Amino acid sequence: MSWDQEHRPLPDDSDWVVVFECRSLAVCQELALVLQAMDIQCKISAEPRHALLVPGPVASRANEQLLAYLSEARKPVQAQPPAPKQSSGIAGVVAYVSLLLMFAYWQSHQSFGVDWLASGRIDSAAVLSGEWWRTVTALTLHLDLAHLTANLVFGAAFGYFAGQLFGTGLAWAGILLGGSLGNYLSAWLQGPGHRSIGASTAIFAALGLLSAFTWRRWRRPGEKLLKRWSPIFAGIALLAYTGAGGERTDVLAHLTGFVCGLLIGVAYGAAGKRILLSAPAQRILVLLALFALTLSWMLAIQSNLGRLI
Repeated sequence: MSWDQEHRPLPDDSDWVVVFECRSLAVCQELALVLQAMDIQCKISAEPRHALLVPGPVASRANEQLLAYLSEARKPVQAQPPAPKQSSGIAGVVAYVSLLLMFAYWQSHQSFGVDWLASGRIDSAAVLSGEWWRTVTALTLHLDLAHLTANLVFGAAFGYFAGQLFGTGLAWAGILLGGSLGNYLSAWLQGPGHRSIGASTAIFAALGLLSAFTWRRWRRPGEKLLKRWSPIFAGIALLAYTGAGGERTDVLAHLTGFVCGLLIGVAYGAAGKRILLSAPAQRILVLLALFALTLSWMLAIQSNLGRLI
């Protein structure tokens, strides 16, 4: 109750009019706050039921305010529509798993007489000297079975959801771009002498992509800060939980991949309905992503052979 109401003379008991009755004291107290906010004197009676009373001369105005408040409170909260699926997400996952297994076999057997590790790993000095293709090729190489298995599982999971949300082409083109940009940024930040391999930079780019797109497209005006930013917080929590452990973990590459994925996700979200690509456009993006991977490996092998000659 305001200071004026506390010091304003109250009407006689006979001048009070009941404007609301309810079994719940809490509801009466809530509505009393509504009336007090509109500078309407009121009080609550507890017998025989909880009742909200106001002076007779303002009863009509009090009823109007209560009806307006209750009508607004009863409006259903609009649920966020589910995101339409652009694809099943399975084709991209099958291609991702197949490619990683194929490169793992080639790497372990040095197929075609190629030293796949030396040719394709991240070597910061080489990357900063112009061998940009290493930012792509390193995504297909792994240290051991455990490293490969973890990236297969998490990459398939995030890639599956991204494929459903964006379509196979747009999803995996964005993941490849985010992973390669993350690798380049990590090489630049860590400087010469840093070496790394693994698809995890692209995996965390996928996580950032999903987090930022969800935040950008499905936020609503008036939402509380925590709820509005919850997709980003969830992504950061997953990054911290899955991307910061182990002695050989390249934490900075995980972080840079996540950040680059966030930026791509924001761009996708800002595109609006233009993000809904046709099937031919999705296929073109798939071909472009495969071309980028193939070209990068051709340059990597050629560059490494040039050093050996």
